[in-house]
Amino acid sequence: MTDRERPELQDTTGLPLWTRSYGYQWQSFVSWCVASGLSSLPVSSEHVVTYLLERVQHGARSSTLKVAAAAIAHAHTSADLPNPCEAEMVQTTIAELARDEEPASSRSLPLNLTCYRRIRHTAYQPRMSRGGRLERPESARRRGAVDVAMIALMRDARLRVREAAALTWKDIEWKNIHGGQVRIRGDVDGHDHRVLSLDTLELLLAIRGDSSDDESVLGMMPNQMSARIGAAALQAGLGPGYSGESPRLGMIQDLETFGVLLLGNMIAEEFLQESGPHGSPPDFDWPHPE
Repeated sequence: MTDRERPELQDTTGLPLWTRSYGYQWQSFVSWCVASGLSSLPVSSEHVVTYLLERVQHGARSSTLKVAAAAIAHAHTSADLPNPCEAEMVQTTIAELARDEEPASSRSLPLNLTCYRRIRHTAYQPRMSRGGRLERPESARRRGAVDVAMIALMRDARLRVREAAALTWKDIEWKNIHGGQVRIRGDVDGHDHRVLSLDTLELLLAIRGDSSDDESVLGMMPNQMSARIGAAALQAGLGPGYSGESPRLGMIQDLETFGVLLLGNMIAEEFLQESGPHGSPPDFDWPHPE
């Protein structure tokens, strides 16, 4: 670590913090940069986001990430360098990670069937980027296909956002011509599988491409999924308040509205038992890469 990478970090009272939280977080960041072959001072906002997301994967809480970002910011301002943590992408990432730790059911609006239909109608339309550029039609179609498949999957199976993020393609199974099932790992309700409609399976097929069984179905972290669902809801004119928990809450609301929650679970269990563990449509199988 060079002298430039080790500024004298101080709080507002002038007490040195190099050997305390700022110092620890800065050392951790510099070590990560060295291992990644990156400069730590200065560093780009994109690399700060990558670092914070990697810390989350190793169990760091949003409160820890805020201190890490503050240490990185202080190091740059102390060296008279632009603060990479002032960028919107850094601030948004920290805010989304903090929201993801909150009790989601108390803050998320339910994405019910009416909302889902509105999203399906608008999801494939090009959006304006933060930089003011209009999305290309082919990019919009690809992004929209993933958004719709993700929401359909999470609604059908009443998935929590972390459950959906953990799914791989081997967790998705065709059962018969009426649909299939998804296997949930560590399901808090004690069930191993949830039923998927044929429509949802076809939406998933459309985005799978040549992905192997062990690859992630959605390829996103929970906070990224929440942001995508929120953006899809805004594009559909639904307003703010939708997140990664909204599809599950919306399906629960739909079932309760029609008074079939208990009946639906009974039918689902009977469907799975009758179709067998490894059934599939006679003229279809998941595509596999050569």
